[in-house]
Amino acid sequence: MTSSNGKARILVVEDSATQAAALAELLERSGFETVIARRAERALEILDVESVDLVLSDVVMPGMDGYELTKRIRDMPTLSELPIVLLTSLTDPLAIVRGLECGADHYVTKPYEPASLLARVIAVLERTGEPRLHPKPFTVDLLGTPFTISATKEQILELLVSSYSDLVRTSEAVRDAERRARFLAEATELLSSSLDVHHVLRDLARLVVSRIAEVCAADLLGSGGMTQRVEIAHGFPSILPVDDVVPQTYTAPISAVAQRAVDQSALQLVPLADDEVLTDVARDPALLEQLRLNGPYALLVVPLIARRRVLGFLQFLSADVERLSAPESLLLVEDLARRAALAVDNALLYGEAQRATQARDDVLAIVSHDLRNPLNTIHMSTAFLLDVLQDPDAVAPPLIPQLQLIRRATARGNALIQDLLDVSRIESGTLAVDDKPTSATTLLFDAVLDLEPLVTSKGLRFEHEWKGEDVELSADRGRIAQVFSNLVGNAIKFTPKTGLVRLTGKRNGDHVEFVVSDSGSGIAPDHVPHLFNRFWKATKASRSGAGLGLFIVKGIVESHGGSVSVESEPDKGTTFCFSLPLASKTPGAPIEGVARS
Repeated sequence: MTSSNGKARILVVEDSATQAAALAELLERSGFETVIARRAERALEILDVESVDLVLSDVVMPGMDGYELTKRIRDMPTLSELPIVLLTSLTDPLAIVRGLECGADHYVTKPYEPASLLARVIAVLERTGEPRLHPKPFTVDLLGTPFTISATKEQILELLVSSYSDLVRTSEAVRDAERRARFLAEATELLSSSLDVHHVLRDLARLVVSRIAEVCAADLLGSGGMTQRVEIAHGFPSILPVDDVVPQTYTAPISAVAQRAVDQSALQLVPLADDEVLTDVARDPALLEQLRLNGPYALLVVPLIARRRVLGFLQFLSADVERLSAPESLLLVEDLARRAALAVDNALLYGEAQRATQARDDVLAIVSHDLRNPLNTIHMSTAFLLDVLQDPDAVAPPLIPQLQLIRRATARGNALIQDLLDVSRIESGTLAVDDKPTSATTLLFDAVLDLEPLVTSKGLRFEHEWKGEDVELSADRGRIAQVFSNLVGNAIKFTPKTGLVRLTGKRNGDHVEFVVSDSGSGIAPDHVPHLFNRFWKATKASRSGAGLGLFIVKGIVESHGGSVSVESEPDKGTTFCFSLPLASKTPGAPIEGVARS
């Protein structure tokens, strides 16, 4: 050994800085010392002044190649016995014979396996002390090219055995690559067969089981930290058949390892999954029990990423940790996840397009129906007036009632058009809000003055109250009046005669809280989540409006920096609550509608 600490010293000749660093790191981790030369010419300069135990050289390099470097070393009397291992490729069968011809002791194919490279380096170093034989050169013809070789029979036999071993390994790698390609082709065909996101992930999970892992779970990410378990496929026949698995939404936090995969947008491998992880993956007592009985399992979590957005994640459980963590398995899973993410993204985009088309059709249906009524009223009233006025013998008709009818119909049509414009502005984020300092009581009592006659005319009782001291907030009085009008109008529609409609307001911390409640029929629990959706109605046959009022309420309140909520029980009434932030304190600023002394 040439180094002072007894370690063998290896000269690595490699023009690629990345490859050179990787070789040096591998050799040093295995107990060798290394010297790096990026060119063959530099390697010869190093050999003139330094001692090494072995040269490990690439063949293809700019300038002098590895074959020429080997010949130069063999021609140097002091270095003619220095062991040389060449890094070559089996893509050219002549490369190995050229290495023997120039005097190399062994070769390693590229791309190399670390264990194979180290084994050949060690084998060559172990023969360093043995006397080197110099048999008589002989000429062989390989593929029409003559070679003069002076290698021993042992070297040639070792070459043949090593070449056969490399060929077998390469053949196995090719077969594995073909199997992976066939699997990915099958998966791609399956993923492209449907535009339903649940079918896509369900079919993928079932395809994966027995091919990659024993269990595969597919989850989609939702809003507010929720996840939806779309599918879990497994090979346990005693558990609920996969055909009966129903997608479920979970509000509980996902496991820490799944959260890391989502946050880092990278796969996460857990060689030994603990009970907490198994519980999160299984989410079913019977399946969890089977996992506990058949474990231990390794867990692999792979995020589904499309357009730089994490859509969900796949979780694989396998009892064979070596197979699951093998580099080729990780590459296969990553490739599969990329294809799955694209399929899921396409399915989600298709769903959005379908919903947009349905919304467009809903708008056309609603507008055509709700505008037709006032237009028909106007048409009939004007036709009546024209018929009567054109008849010289007719008695003069009462014009005022007909004109009032036309005016009301015009107002209804204009209100619908204004609502549609507000919806468009809310969705595009361009809703105009002219907020000015005003008092909370002014907003409440403006609403009372406008709406009390309407409420009482329907035979309903009307109550209102401001609790506590008046406070100042910044608001658009016209828009807030629209909020009160929509909420009270909604209460009137669903409250029977002699029922109660109530308006209250109070300060609640740094917000003002307004409440509109009624004693009406209430809202079914499954309808509550949809109340603030545009064009939503409890029934398609409902003629109680276009379904825009509550959507507009939400848009106006949120444009003021506030929030709106609803509580309701069937047959017990409904309570809408919306809050607006207090105005910034500005000394001396007047409160609109409140006299100051």
